[in-house]
Amino acid sequence: MKANLTSIRHKPVEIKRGNVTVKIYSGANRVADKVYPQFTLVYYDGSQRKKVRFADMGEAKREAELVATKLANGENEVLRLTSTDRAVYVQAVAHLRPLDVPLNVAVLEYVSAVKSLPEGATLKEAVDFFKKRNPASLEKRTVREVVDEMLATKRAAKLSEVHLRDLDSRLGRFADAFAMNIGGVSSSMLQAWLDAMKASGRTKQNYVRAIGSLFRFGSARRYLPKDSIEEIEAVQQAKADNSEIEIFTPAEFAEILNTSRAEMVPWLAIGGLAGLRSAELGRLDWSEVNLAERYIEIKASKAKTAARRLAPITDSLAAWLAPYTKPAGKVTGFESWWNQIPKLVEEMNRVRHERGNMAKFVWKHNGLRHSFCSYRLASIKNAAQVALEAGNSPQMIFKHYRQLVTESEAGKWFSVQPQAAQNVVRLNKEAAA
Repeated sequence: MKANLTSIRHKPVEIKRGNVTVKIYSGANRVADKVYPQFTLVYYDGSQRKKVRFADMGEAKREAELVATKLANGENEVLRLTSTDRAVYVQAVAHLRPLDVPLNVAVLEYVSAVKSLPEGATLKEAVDFFKKRNPASLEKRTVREVVDEMLATKRAAKLSEVHLRDLDSRLGRFADAFAMNIGGVSSSMLQAWLDAMKASGRTKQNYVRAIGSLFRFGSARRYLPKDSIEEIEAVQQAKADNSEIEIFTPAEFAEILNTSRAEMVPWLAIGGLAGLRSAELGRLDWSEVNLAERYIEIKASKAKTAARRLAPITDSLAAWLAPYTKPAGKVTGFESWWNQIPKLVEEMNRVRHERGNMAKFVWKHNGLRHSFCSYRLASIKNAAQVALEAGNSPQMIFKHYRQLVTESEAGKWFSVQPQAAQNVVRLNKEAAA
């Protein structure tokens, strides 16, 4: 047996890859008077001679083939791995084989993904969240596609054109900012977009409300999971504090009506004494003003909220409208009636200057409607009724118009009559007292 082992030692097995040859020498290993076969892999890593011993020829050959391949490819560093490291490497490669992804690419993608995660979050948590928000059963739609589909559906339902234009404007801007699958829009992305928007708190609230409607529509059409509305609810709502509400005094209102040209009086009076919105005033027809029954009909097709309502005609409003009312025709009478406001302000300041009043009059944004809501709430102390008359929610009325004026001031507001300059002078004196 010794002779056989000796003869095997002198006939090494050679494994070649390119210009590289590694050898396996066969020998024996004596342990406690027992002799076992031993196979020694010999190769050079640079100038260093390496020896690796195995008890099995098959295992030695597999290692020899790996070593020869790595040396031929110049991958010497791999050969310096420990046996544990190499086992991990082989296992990793085996896991990646079904995906046909190289180990280095997989590691690069993993590192990049983990760096993008919030602190403490795991890659599996991120994947689970994605799968939850993007189940295979959901149809893929971009934000723009869902916006267009929602608007088309609402048009087919014959909703108010005013409401549709508002949605089109807000959601169109949203779609331009998020040119992506709607399922990928997160609360953090929405928050950053809203925070960067240069707009009032109330305007931002209106955007959130419109986007919420879009997400509910998308969920109903199975473009989003049912819990997608949570992304909207997670957005920090901007505050619309009461400093945004500006109102006129009764003296200023009397001055406005008594200084304006005759053709402006009806819609100015309606704005301040019935609370119609600017857009609603622009579409109002005399056929919708019922002086006998003391109400103004705001049709659903002309209302911002797409809901019909009746606004009251008070005694003072009836007095202002009586000289101008007619069976039909536009109440405003102007193609671009809002352009008349600067001219009115200029005339008011001219008249003030002539009377020795150097205080400059400044028009307040949505001042007529804000004034009506404020004085009406102080007068009747019923937020639900004011909300019904103004086409708003009781919560909004109570939140923004409560305690802005006193009941006494409200009485003066709804007592303004078309009595020319005498009324203006009286109210100005009372305001100064």
